[in-house]
Amino acid sequence: MNDKSTPFTRLLNGWRIAGWGSLLALLLIPALGMQLTSEVKWTASDFVFAAILLGFLGTVVELAARFAQPGAARIGYIVAGLTAFLTFWSNAAVGIIGDEDSVNVFFFLMVVAAMFVGSVARFRPGAVSWIAALLALGQYAVGIAALGMMPGHAVEWGVLTFFAVLWLAVAWCFNRAANMGK
Repeated sequence: MNDKSTPFTRLLNGWRIAGWGSLLALLLIPALGMQLTSEVKWTASDFVFAAILLGFLGTVVELAARFAQPGAARIGYIVAGLTAFLTFWSNAAVGIIGDEDSVNVFFFLMVVAAMFVGSVARFRPGAVSWIAALLALGQYAVGIAALGMMPGHAVEWGVLTFFAVLWLAVAWCFNRAANMGK
């Protein structure tokens, strides 16, 4: 097999350009919206935060495509990255449970702790499966805690269920990947 690809040609792969270009386009949508209407009011720090989140998502997809085994593990990493992205984005935008930081900070902390524990476990599929299952349970634990910490405030159980289902999908993918390796 005569592979004439160089690091530069691999860097300019069409899929990579399309993926990173799409993330850049998503970042530019609010900038365009600010030109069209006064309803969109982003600050420089909003753009920096969005760029960091979109960069995180792109990096997860890039690393999964490059290093994960094709199939369940690769899908699991991508869905986990997307779920972490959605957790951070929705929590920063409006808050998953209300707009107060008292309870919402736990959603950030759960994902950050999961990334730390996952890195300690070297992101082995069996360990990540358990971590993702615990994140799914954590969604409801924070909801129950919110009932006590924020009396009279409604908990959006549907939103918590959406995130729990995503984390359970990640757990299923990694459980499948772990069992395929046996």
